[in-house]
Amino acid sequence: MFFEKLDYTVDIEKLKQEVRESVFTLGDQVVQGEEYETPQYHGFGGWSLLSKEATWTGGWEAIQLEKGQTLESFLPTDELVLKAYKYFNISHGLEHDKPTEAYVGYIKKVMDDIREMGFNPVRARVTCLKAHSKSLVHKDAQETEYMARIHIPLWTNKKCVHICAGKTLHMPADGGVWILWTNKWHQIRNDSDEDRYHIIMDAYDTKHVTKNFKYEGDFSQLENWVRGNRERIDAAELTEEDIDFFEAIRQKYVTKTVRDLEIT
Repeated sequence: MFFEKLDYTVDIEKLKQEVRESVFTLGDQVVQGEEYETPQYHGFGGWSLLSKEATWTGGWEAIQLEKGQTLESFLPTDELVLKAYKYFNISHGLEHDKPTEAYVGYIKKVMDDIREMGFNPVRARVTCLKAHSKSLVHKDAQETEYMARIHIPLWTNKKCVHICAGKTLHMPADGGVWILWTNKWHQIRNDSDEDRYHIIMDAYDTKHVTKNFKYEGDFSQLENWVRGNRERIDAAELTEEDIDFFEAIRQKYVTKTVRDLEIT
């Protein structure tokens, strides 16, 4: 099964009020991948609760390739992958662990509860899937990798669904908290006339409180690998040839001009 409901509930009305007062007031949501011409990309965005830069606008970087491709499968060498991560400013989810301006009040209480349960939440966000929007069919990691996300529905309806493995899941906004595999092919859809809002975060069940989402590895070892990989990314030196190569990839899909990258 690609989903499981956690043995934990939130006060949904209290959480929604906190989001109204402490998140929506920060400013217009970030739209993930808005520079890409694919219309589906323009329907998803939000406000970060945990990000690498400790800002609510951080952590929304995206790179679009062909359906089914990842940077690793698209590029021929590990060195080029590291350079691509530097050029496109892509970070591992565990790097998005710093509280932002939106990490306050009852939102913080809920996140602290989830952390205490052993889920080590990172890259947490209040997300919006706009009315009549859908994602590309995608997976967020290879199926051999552990990749799960916790969802707390805030505002939704029965026409908002998560589709995976031929099954359709609707998560109601009733205080329930869900965990889903995102290392499998899936799609999110909002076929309604209203925007859908969820709190979403990467999660690792290190205390084995779930039935099907137990993290069996050494979490500290994963953290060490992420730190080491960041050092390798930061140390990668981009040549003019590399820059031209990556920009050609970007421009294959992009219609807007993106900010210049400072090469160091």
